[in-house]
Amino acid sequence: MRARILSLRKNIISIVTQRHYGKPPRCDAHMNELPVPCGPWEPWYTAKQNLYNKFLVVGILWWLFSLGMVIYTDSLFFNWGPPLNPGPPSDMVEECDDSDS
Repeated sequence: MRARILSLRKNIISIVTQRHYGKPPRCDAHMNELPVPCGPWEPWYTAKQNLYNKFLVVGILWWLFSLGMVIYTDSLFFNWGPPLNPGPPSDMVEECDDSDS
């Protein structure tokens, strides 16, 4: 049993060394692989923020337009005030009897 384990170990080692012969077995990522900026950061950052601000303004304007169209077309009832047509006078309404008899 021990001979089988040792031969298996030798086979694995030979396969690994054949694969990585002349190369390091593993190359982990490190900070040297990150891109390095070649100019000042402020113009790029300002351009990005201008783009984001334009998207924000367009989104707010679109939301306001949509809300205005909902109010204009009476698509939703917001219940912002009392109803325009009040209920009937109290002398026209019958009292209901809640007794169980």
